[in-house]
Amino acid sequence: MQRKKLSAPAHLSAEDSDLFRQSVTGARPLLQDKIVPVSKASKKKARPGSNMPDNEQNLFFFSDGYEGFVTDGGSLSYVQPGDDPRLAGRLKRAEFQPQVVLDLHGLSQQQAKTELAGLLAYCQQQQFNCACVVHGKGLGILARKVPNWLIQHPNVRAFHTAPKSWGKHGALLLLLKINQPEFELRQ
Repeated sequence: MQRKKLSAPAHLSAEDSDLFRQSVTGARPLLQDKIVPVSKASKKKARPGSNMPDNEQNLFFFSDGYEGFVTDGGSLSYVQPGDDPRLAGRLKRAEFQPQVVLDLHGLSQQQAKTELAGLLAYCQQQQFNCACVVHGKGLGILARKVPNWLIQHPNVRAFHTAPKSWGKHGALLLLLKINQPEFELRQ
C-alpha cells in the first residue's frame, strides 16, 4: 500500500502543519470490514390501552356474533335492565358531560373493539362515569357494531345518540357504573 504524502493546505502556518504531522505520526489506515451492520428491530409505538394484558379480559365481553341491538337509523337509546329508565333521556339532554372522548374514525372492527375495551377499563380505573364514543357515520359498520358491543358490557348503564355538540348520529354518550369506595356509597 502506498502512502500519500500529506501536504499542508495553503492557509495553515508551518507550526500548525508540523503539529498536525506530529499528531498523526504512526497512524495507520483502518481495515475495512465487509460485515453489514445489523439493524435492530424498530420498536413500534403502541397506542395507549391497546396492548395492555388486562385488555384481553376486557374484550371477553364483546362478541361479534351477538346482535342484541337493532338500529333503525334514528337515535340510539339503551338502558340496562333494572336501571333508571330516565337515564337515556338525561343523556339525550346532555345532563351528563363526558370526561373522556374516544374517536374510532379510520379503525378496523378489531381495532375499534380493542380501543373500546381499553376505554371502558380506563374509565373504571379513573372513576369516570360518562364517556363519548365517536364511531362516525361512513358505511355504518362501526355505527352498528358499537351499540351491540356496549350492551354486552356489565359496566354500561345506558347510552344514547350524542347531542349535536358531541357528534350527533356519529357518536354515543355512555353512562358507566364505577366502583366507588364504600364510604362514598353511603352519602
